[in-house]
Amino acid sequence: MEESLIISDRCVGCGKCVSVCIRGHLAVGDDRKVHEIESPYSCFRCGHCISVCPKGAISMIGSPGRIESIDGCPVPPDVLGEMFRWRRSCRWFDRGCTREELEELLSSVKYAPTAENSQIVEYAVVDERFPEFMELLASILRDHTDEHPRLKQFVEYVDNGQREKNNPFTWEGRQVIVAFARFPIDAIIPIEQLELMAYSMGLGGFHSRWMLLGAEKDPERFMSFFPGIREGLNAYAVYIVGHPRVRFRTSVPRDDRKVLWL
Repeated sequence: MEESLIISDRCVGCGKCVSVCIRGHLAVGDDRKVHEIESPYSCFRCGHCISVCPKGAISMIGSPGRIESIDGCPVPPDVLGEMFRWRRSCRWFDRGCTREELEELLSSVKYAPTAENSQIVEYAVVDERFPEFMELLASILRDHTDEHPRLKQFVEYVDNGQREKNNPFTWEGRQVIVAFARFPIDAIIPIEQLELMAYSMGLGGFHSRWMLLGAEKDPERFMSFFPGIREGLNAYAVYIVGHPRVRFRTSVPRDDRKVLWL
């Protein structure tokens, strides 16, 4: 059996880690200590056992030590609900983000969940090479301009030298964050968390469906722009970000969503 955990002598055999292990990978032995055991599913390093251990007796092999403790959610539900209600998509910017701001945004999604806790999500920030990226997208989408008027507008914008201020794909935005993953949900969740972090930092932005169309129409050419991204990952989320030049003063009503109770 390949061991994944380090269980120290501080273990008192309380069994809390056993109760949260969805893989059945832990058990309390006759010595009243917890041990890794053979199970149908191997440990996938979710860290629940570390998080519930009252003695800080468990750590992962090859990972940093125990992190800070917390009791309950650090954000009250009413505050989080207000944040969801007040955030708005922003397409008007007066300047881009600094490198430090972008790094803070990207570090905030480190704990976003992934399928089987693979943590296989990678990001690219298109900044200085933004015009080149637009040219690549136009070359991919040129044969699809009859599918939607926005595609025709974008290709014409690029063909005219990208001189106009309002890019039909990014408006005034000139910085793009692309998330690559094995599955769409692994990229969508962190990019949405990144959007909320941007809002909390006084930044703004919006998700781009149109740039993802380039990845769908010709994934090989699209991925050629990102040679550092590991093989097997695809672009599943795109976020345009910057400093808003417009401040929204009110929330906007939204229709109720249909809910089917079964």
